[in-house]
Amino acid sequence: MKPTPTGVVFTEATVQEIHQFTPHYEIGDATQMETRQTLTFLEIMASPIIPISAEYLARGSLQYEFSTETLWSPIQLMRISNPQAQIVDALNHLATKKLEEVHEDVPLKYIQLIQLMRFASADAVEGIWSQFKTRPNFRKWILDAVPAVGTLAALKFIKKIILADELSIPEFTQVLLAAVHMVTANLDTIKMYSGLALSHKVQETPVLRDVAMLGYGTMINRYCSDALECPVELLKPIHEIVTEATAETDIAEITLILKVLGNAGHPASIKYITKFLPLFGNQIPHFPLRVQVGAILALKAVAKKEPKLVQNVVLQNFVNKNLHPELRMVSWIVLLETKPGMGLIITLARALRKEPNLQVASLVYSHMKALTKSTSPEFAPIAAACNVAIRILSPKLEKLTFLYSKAIFLDGYESRLMVGAVGSAFIINDVATVLPRAVVAKARAYLAGAATDVIEVGIRTDGIQEALLKSPFLKDEMQPRMKQVLKALKAFKALPKKQPLGSIYVKLLGQEIAFANVGKAVLEQATQLTTGGYIPELAGEALKAMQNGIAFKYAKPLLVAEVRRIFPSVAGVPMEFSLYTAAVAAANLKVQAIITPPLTETISVAHLMKTDVKLTAEILPSIALQTFAVMGLNTGFIQAASMARGKISTFFPLKVEAKFDIPNANFKIQVFPIVLPLHAVTARIETLAVTRNIKEVNAERITPIVPEAVVGQHSQEIHTSVISPGDLSSENVNHLASVMPPAEEPELRTSVPVHRTLCSVVPHIGVKACLEIMSCNADFIKNTTLYNMIGQHGVHINIARADGPAVEGLELEVQLGPRAAKKLLKEINIVDAKTPKFKTVLQKLKEILEGGQRNNNSRFFNHNVLFYPRSTSSRSISSSSSVRSSNSHLSKELSSGQNSEHFKPVKEQAIFLGDSLPPVFAIIARVVRVDRKLLGYQLVAYLDRPTSRVQIIVVSIAVKDNWKMCANGILLSKHEVAARIAWGAERQQYAISISAGAGNHGPSPMAYLKVKCEKVPTIITTYAKSLAEYIPGVAQMTGLAISDEKNIERQIELVIVVPTERTLDIIIKTPTMTLSKSNLVLPIALTFEAVPAYPEEDVMNIIRNLYVEASSG
Repeated sequence: MKPTPTGVVFTEATVQEIHQFTPHYEIGDATQMETRQTLTFLEIMASPIIPISAEYLARGSLQYEFSTETLWSPIQLMRISNPQAQIVDALNHLATKKLEEVHEDVPLKYIQLIQLMRFASADAVEGIWSQFKTRPNFRKWILDAVPAVGTLAALKFIKKIILADELSIPEFTQVLLAAVHMVTANLDTIKMYSGLALSHKVQETPVLRDVAMLGYGTMINRYCSDALECPVELLKPIHEIVTEATAETDIAEITLILKVLGNAGHPASIKYITKFLPLFGNQIPHFPLRVQVGAILALKAVAKKEPKLVQNVVLQNFVNKNLHPELRMVSWIVLLETKPGMGLIITLARALRKEPNLQVASLVYSHMKALTKSTSPEFAPIAAACNVAIRILSPKLEKLTFLYSKAIFLDGYESRLMVGAVGSAFIINDVATVLPRAVVAKARAYLAGAATDVIEVGIRTDGIQEALLKSPFLKDEMQPRMKQVLKALKAFKALPKKQPLGSIYVKLLGQEIAFANVGKAVLEQATQLTTGGYIPELAGEALKAMQNGIAFKYAKPLLVAEVRRIFPSVAGVPMEFSLYTAAVAAANLKVQAIITPPLTETISVAHLMKTDVKLTAEILPSIALQTFAVMGLNTGFIQAASMARGKISTFFPLKVEAKFDIPNANFKIQVFPIVLPLHAVTARIETLAVTRNIKEVNAERITPIVPEAVVGQHSQEIHTSVISPGDLSSENVNHLASVMPPAEEPELRTSVPVHRTLCSVVPHIGVKACLEIMSCNADFIKNTTLYNMIGQHGVHINIARADGPAVEGLELEVQLGPRAAKKLLKEINIVDAKTPKFKTVLQKLKEILEGGQRNNNSRFFNHNVLFYPRSTSSRSISSSSSVRSSNSHLSKELSSGQNSEHFKPVKEQAIFLGDSLPPVFAIIARVVRVDRKLLGYQLVAYLDRPTSRVQIIVVSIAVKDNWKMCANGILLSKHEVAARIAWGAERQQYAISISAGAGNHGPSPMAYLKVKCEKVPTIITTYAKSLAEYIPGVAQMTGLAISDEKNIERQIELVIVVPTERTLDIIIKTPTMTLSKSNLVLPIALTFEAVPAYPEEDVMNIIRNLYVEASSG
């Protein structure tokens, strides 16, 4: 500044503008964009303006307002001269290109098509549609691109073709769902969309009307979330429909409009929503519970803008004990959406101590307890409040089973990276219900400081509950509960057609996009499909189509994300932060069927059962994805920015041949090799500095932020490791460690690239999979997350041929029945029972059986010895001496009994059942090699019904391989089973034995399981010892009592006693410790009235009856 006689003159002005952005929470770890401008005073060209002496009026904020020009894409700069012609060129490139494999640049071409359409007028887009709407490939690409254009012209075009009835219902749904989330929400587009949603054409079709009306609420919500003022007039048509539907008591209409108001989330709708709530409306007797619940849920979106108003409404419903428990529980869920303070939560916790309804108490308690473990910053205040409140509530609520309402809440958040996820589920039960009344599950995600509800699904079964409870079949106490339910379902035909039996809704990004009511008509259609011969008819039509040959090509592009933040700069040009993600998925399918005898016009089930079908299918699935993160200047003339660009592509072709010889019960599947080598997965990400000029569009300048020349000059030698399954020895590991770069920092602070290749040969099938990793970052500047991301990174997964004979294909064959013996490729030789070697095996089997037998009339152990009496305050085993005494008593009683009678029939028969019995089935899995050498395995199963014995044998079919596995199982009695599995060379290397039984311990049902590891591979024992180190910690977290008492070596025992219908007593014995738990509360009741006498009942009948009775709730 320089003083002059007339005042102060600014001779020079310097401006420095810095913008910083980081997706992570690290101090000083941010990308920066700096703009500098210097203005120097030269001369006065005209007389200075004399300021007026007037009062200045408030004009609101100084927020910069952009004009309505079309925004340029920051990831490419195009010279647009004739948009319509250029759109046609882009469509020809996308629609006519053979997509056996999606090229990695197809997503970028799709973004280019969208950008061109943004510059085209509505008439130009209509002209293109008229030209290509009869050509399926072009039509599909146009309909996939137009919603992503997001302009008023695009919405006008969508409205025109919908009202002209040029779209099918699936096309309408796809276009409209995409449009409401991608079209720029402003007053003009909302007005245009309102005309579409309320048009007669849409309103007269229920499916179209539901989708369009839900989208109407979404458009209003998107506009109001950014606008300073949200006019109430936008909701006037919806409010008028609410008033009319209320007067006519149109439940279906009210349900839909409540969902629309919930999507809109406007505070002015609260007075319309609360009319359907008990404490605010005057016509509650006319509205069912599902409408009241819908009204509460409609307040969730409003709570994000007016949490206090919503909090007052739902709080009154929650504390009113006269209301239905489900309505109160839903009110609690919405109440937590308002983020209540600590004082309110503690007050509610104190009131909950006198809560008479255990369903409400259980849901609130479980929700509070789950929130105490939250690590998300969003829930930190609530978690702290719940941590205090949970101490006020009675610990008895924790012991309530899943028959009571529950809340499940799991989350994880990484503060440094600012990423996380939350999963929550609410299960709402009722005392009299057979199924849960409602289930709501939601997933929420956090990224770069932003949070959104990704998906939410809700299911209600209140109609089914009412129908079941009114059914007379549920009062028939002479039959199991499951039979009662099945008979009650058959009685649904007598229900009114308008009464819904259940409903489901789906929300994406916090907005409800679809819902469906299940009523009597849906059940009738489902019954007709399953019992009216429709499925065989459909199978026959499918076989006819495949007999003629099917060639199917499909490509689906999707603009996954387009997030842009544009703001002015001191240089006079806009600066922009943007994130673009586009993906294209393609699949080519060719199917040909040869059917013998050929199908006739009329197809029956009997005819299908006599056919021999050979199917050949070739599948070519591929996906290409590109993502761009841009920060810099963006205009239609020049672009200068830093850009992170990522590319991912996958391709995995497959050819399969299947044969179904139904008359002979033979099924064979062959997988043929693909063309190798194959680049199955390719992923690359790089950070670049980009400059573009409209005068030289094809001469864009791209410079890596981490220069390749500098990297190559100062990098160390690239090490490549090739690892096969047999190379992981200590010598090789030491060798790999010796060639790794030194741990100390290099003398020159430059990037050191990493290039590693890890290969593993897949045994027997002649291929190897290689993982190649390349990385070069800027951590030499600063070792932070952002600098580790900057640079060039790549991952490749390649599949190539391994050394050795070529492989023609993989084959899996299943043969059922006696014909299985002829399909075996290798004769099964089992050691004869008369050989000395078998005597050892027989002795081991005898030991297993003797160890697992008991007297049918004996009691296994004394319950009072095993656990403390129920009158004591402690419910767990804390005395090691008690446990030791119990275990000793248990071992004696489990080993007692009459064993010789059970063992005699096994001793008198041959070890190999195939000597006297045909197989039940055989499975052969093999590799078909060019040299015709056998390689693979065959499995054959035998069943000896008179002795209740099962035998499964697996044999390697290679000529010189004597590996076998033999599994023998026997039903010793109707309540005891035993099995032994031996494998290895001639099945003599390793073996384990298993015995199990069920019975009574006094008045209580009981079951036991014993597993003895006679000899197992070293790797199993190594992992078992490592796992055993974590058992004490897990036992402490789960409430298991633990004793260091030593038990039988190489043996694990499990004993379960059911003293009551809702509790279990458990003992787990390992070689080094004993774990126990008494009075473990079950989520369901185990009613044993259907099992009058265990020793006389069949094991399968016991299990079946227990399942039926457990479902009774």
